[in-house]
Amino acid sequence: MVSLKYLGHSAFEAQFGSKTILFDPWLNPRPKEERLIPPAHDADHVRNAELMLITHEHFDHFDPIDVKRIYDRTFAHVVAPEGVFEKISLPENRKVVAYVGDEFTYQGFDIKVVEARHPQSSYAVGYIVSDGSQSVYFAGDTYDFFGLTKIKADVAIIPIGGTYTMDVIGALSALSKMRVSHVIPMHYNTFENIRADPYDFQKRAKKDSKALVHVLNVGESIEL
Repeated sequence: MVSLKYLGHSAFEAQFGSKTILFDPWLNPRPKEERLIPPAHDADHVRNAELMLITHEHFDHFDPIDVKRIYDRTFAHVVAPEGVFEKISLPENRKVVAYVGDEFTYQGFDIKVVEARHPQSSYAVGYIVSDGSQSVYFAGDTYDFFGLTKIKADVAIIPIGGTYTMDVIGALSALSKMRVSHVIPMHYNTFENIRADPYDFQKRAKKDSKALVHVLNVGESIEL
């Protein structure tokens, strides 16, 4: 069983037993572009994490100050594309550069680095993480594309907000390609240009997909 907590925008905390992974932990409550919905908490509230997985270098997925604050407290290892490590200094033994196609075991997790279609970044990736029992696909920023047919996981966390990512219709098309049991939408309503209705997505998916869509409010958790 995995416990997933929505921290806001595209940030999630995944609890696999006693181990914690943070996905795209952008927790700055007052960034350069005002958030319409604040994060569940700021980086100083993170007390434990074995891993931080970062999908790409854009500010709303990677804040060097947030990552450094979390690292200084938890000594979490960081897996990220090279564009991220160009913007932050961490000890070499605490970082892994992620390239599409990589598969490795790290800190007790099996990690696959998968393609993301986000041409606004030169480095964007997604991740499939498994503890041997449950697997989570974290899409980061991506459009719908044929390569999603390769995605197989228990849980998929995917964007629905449009503007440089899938919108609701694109996310429904993505669901038709992926082999997943549960879906959590993300990357919506933080800014005006990514307004979307997650319940509309949930309703449409119920008709068109066997996967169950779970809508989480910021700060809410679910066990799957």
